[in-house]
Parts: sequence; C-alpha cells; structure tokens
Amino acid sequence: MSRRSGSWTRELVELAALFLAVATADLFANSVTHLDRGAIVLTAMAVALLAGAAAHHRMRNRRSSPQARSPEAGPAEPGPVDTPVMATWRVRATVHDTPGSLAGLAASLARHAVNILSVQVHPVPDGVVDEFLVEARLPAEDIAAAVAAGGGWDVTVSAADTHDLVDIPTRILTMVTRDIADGIDLAQSTRTLLGDCELTWDATGEPTDGPAGTTMRLPDPEGGMLTVTRHDAAFTPAEYARLHALLDLDAEFARWLRAQHSVVLLTSGAELTPGAELTVRQAAAADVPALGAMHDRCSTRSRRLRYLGGGTAPTHAALARLVNRRHGRTLVVEHGDAIIAMGNLMSDGDDSEVAVLVEDSWQRKGIGTMLLRRLLADAPAHQPAVAVTAPHNTAMLSLLRRAGAELTHLEPGAAHLAIRRSEPC
Repeated sequence: MSRRSGSWTRELVELAALFLAVATADLFANSVTHLDRGAIVLTAMAVALLAGAAAHHRMRNRRSSPQARSPEAGPAEPGPVDTPVMATWRVRATVHDTPGSLAGLAASLARHAVNILSVQVHPVPDGVVDEFLVEARLPAEDIAAAVAAGGGWDVTVSAADTHDLVDIPTRILTMVTRDIADGIDLAQSTRTLLGDCELTWDATGEPTDGPAGTTMRLPDPEGGMLTVTRHDAAFTPAEYARLHALLDLDAEFARWLRAQHSVVLLTSGAELTPGAELTVRQAAAADVPALGAMHDRCSTRSRRLRYLGGGTAPTHAALARLVNRRHGRTLVVEHGDAIIAMGNLMSDGDDSEVAVLVEDSWQRKGIGTMLLRRLLADAPAHQPAVAVTAPHNTAMLSLLRRAGAELTHLEPGAAHLAIRRSEPC
C-alpha cells in the first residue's frame, strides 16, 4: 500500500469513530434527560470526573518533584553521597624540559577541577621537577592520576601544611627575622625551606655530593655531619643549594654570637681591673682543648659532682658534643687565655637540663650564679628547665634553690629539681 492510500484509510477510520462517539453521546443524553432527575445525575458525574482529574494531577506532580518542606522543618538530610571537602595538597612531579610540558600538566589538572595556587620549578638532569600547591576535592590518588595523564612521572601527592600557603620569599624573610631575634633553630628553618623532612646530627659520616635521592648530608659548621631525609619525594639540586645557604647563614650567625662577650662582675660588685677581666661568651668547637685543660685543673671531687660519675674528665668527643649548638647552649668564662668555668643548657627530650662547672680556685665568687642566670634567661619557653645534682652537693643545691628550683624526686646518688624560671635568680 502506498503512503498516500494509507493516510486516507486512517482518516476514514477516525471519521467513523467520531460519528460513533457522537451517536453514543446523543443516545446517552436522551436517555438521561427522560429521567425525573437527569440534570442532577449529569452534574454529579461531571463533579466526580473533575475531582478524579484533580487528584491524578496532584499525585503525578508529587512523584516528579521533591516534596516541599514546611518552614518549621530542619535542614534536609544529606543524600547518600556527600560533596567532598576542599583540601590543599603539595604535588611534585618530573616532566620533560620542553616547551608546553608545564602547560600540558596544568591543563590536565584543570580538566579535573584542580586549582593551582603556586608553582616552583626545580631543574634536574632528566627534566624539571614541578612542585605545585593545589586545592581540590579529589583524593590524592586521583590527583596523582591527573598529573600522570598530563605527562608527569615520579609523582608524589601529600597533604599541605597551612604555612605552605605563604610564598617562599615571605617564608624565608620571616625565618631570617625569627632566627636573628631568637637564634637559629636549624631543624625548624630546614623545614621552612624544604617542607616536611627530618634533620639528624652524627659525630661522623661522609657528605653527599649534592642530593642523593631522599637524603642529603652536609658537614655541620659546628662539627660532625647533618643528615636531612624525607619519605616521599627526592631532593633536587635547588633544595641542596638552599640547605647549603642555610648552613652558611648559621655559621655566620655563630661567628657573630661568639664575638659577643661581656665583663663578669663578681659578688663584691667590683669590676676586675684591665688585664684580669673575666669574660663570658658562647662556646665554640675551637674551645674543646681549653675546656679539656680546665677539666684537668679541676679536682676529682668537682668533676664527680658535675658529672655524677667516677670523677674522670670527659673525652674530647663528649666536650665537642657539649659545645655543639645543635644540642643546646654552652657558655664559657675566660680569664685571659684560659677557660675557668662552663655552663650548659642541653635539650633532653621535653626538658632543658642545666649544669655548671667552675674551676676550684674560682668557686664561691658568684660565677656559677651568673652562668645559671644567663642560661635560664635563654632557655626555650616551651621546655621546663631541670637540674640533676648530687644530694650532698650543698653549694649547687643552694644555688639552684635561689634560682627557684624545687626538688621533684631523689634517686640513689642523684637529686632531681625543676626550676621555675618566672622567679628571679
């Protein structure tokens, strides 16, 4: 059958159906109108049809649209899948050192709605390492996949610290200001420059010629070897240069610090005559021989009371550790070219332990009190100061009590005291 003949057939069927519907309606109307209450029946049927239509329309709209909530109702319950929170990430990846590599990586991150906050570029032998600070709602593995899709390899993604939001020049200037005011905290300054890493000190070791994967070792200006490690990303030559510059700054600060000295006033209050002045200053690794000579001049009893041991003098390696600023602060008192007293404030876990040794011929002249006062003034505010001495060392116990120390507990041969630094010495 042709398309035209099919159209005529459909129209004839529709016309026949219309005639049949009209005839049926006329028959029904004539039948009802001949009843005594035909008008009432028709009205009731119309009302019923309208009510049914209204009910059907309302039910259909309720199924297709969210249910309205009353003003008194609380906030809507979250759906089964919550929107991920925005997080800040540090991303590192190696890319080819060719035009467009950084753009391709950035475009891949943009396609995944990753917002780049800052970028650093570190040249390496086989390309460049791009370090991004980003924010995204994606988990770390999805960000890493987006970086890999953009052409990066050796990808690491780690949670960023809030301090990372500050740009590098501002962080360095803040670090230098803090170090000048409070003294260089090498571990904290290293983390400022390199991010999350660990700094350890060893008496011996071989330095690395540049970065060696996730490890760098450099000679400590104070003596020994400094090792910096981190767990995720390899260090770059640029980061090695940053650490080297930090150690140069630390060494220059140490030279300035040791150049500072002051005249010591004894208990009598009279200043010593020129040529016989006592000076106090920061100790240095070069002082180890003179410190060894001072220990040799001290009596066995004085050494035993200081070190709570057999009274033997400490080795040069032990003295080198005492004067190393990585472990605390050591002050020395000089008379001419000879060192006659030493005070130590050494970091011991959560505490700072203070100790003093004065050569026998210079004892009971106020030198120990002066050293203790200066050491406690420089003690970190977040570390309680403690002291350990022999229970029968009455001179040291008297000095510590004047400094506000209180006995905490006794052990065989040792008295432990805590010092309240808020009280004057």
